Amino acid sequence: MEKTMAIRKINIIDAKWPFLSSIKILSIGVLQLSLLGKILQAEAFNFLAVVIAGLLVIDTLADRGFSNKVIRYSPLSDNTLSVIYWGNVLMGLLIFSALFISGIVADHLFNQPEITMMLEMAAVIFIIIPQGQHYRAILQREKQYSDIAFCEISSVFVGLIITLLTVWSTPSVLCALWGYLAMISVRMLAYCCYGRVWFQPEYQFNLKTFFQVCIRNVPR
Repeated sequence: MEKTMAIRKINIIDAKWPFLSSIKILSIGVLQLSLLGKILQAEAFNFLAVVIAGLLVIDTLADRGFSNKVIRYSPLSDNTLSVIYWGNVLMGLLIFSALFISGIVADHLFNQPEITMMLEMAAVIFIIIPQGQHYRAILQREKQYSDIAFCEISSVFVGLIITLLTVWSTPSVLCALWGYLAMISVRMLAYCCYGRVWFQPEYQFNLKTFFQVCIRNVPR
């Protein structure tokens, strides 16, 4: 009976953290929009709303990432965790390359430097996120919820401050991206700092093994 209650308590905690993370992301997005709406012009604000919505989608998808669930709930060796880590980094680099090239193409086609800058900044996101999310999943697996809370709160605070500072100095739609980049950078560094106590990636990677792990853990 006690074992059943303990398992149920763990399941409730595991379900609570993704929910609270979503609430946190949504709240910050609403707060940013409300503050920036008083500063930016209507046209720029409408474009900014689209940018923030896109960032919220990216952050939510990263938090619900497939490999995160595998790390949290599957018994994996350090070797397999290393393969997943480098596989995610490689996928991030591929997305980075695609977005960065898209920015160059958009600049030649439309001659819109701001859109080009947005695509290039968005590309950097996919280099930073995979590393932090990998360690976050490990901290969730190890039930280090106080460390996770500190990483989330500190990163959100820094991101909001950077957003407001950039809006105050040079008001533009890029301010949301600068704030988001600051947030995920601080979050990644904090997660790496706490997560390396539990896991340090080995310098080895096998693409076949990476896809095998992915296929083996696809829900049926």
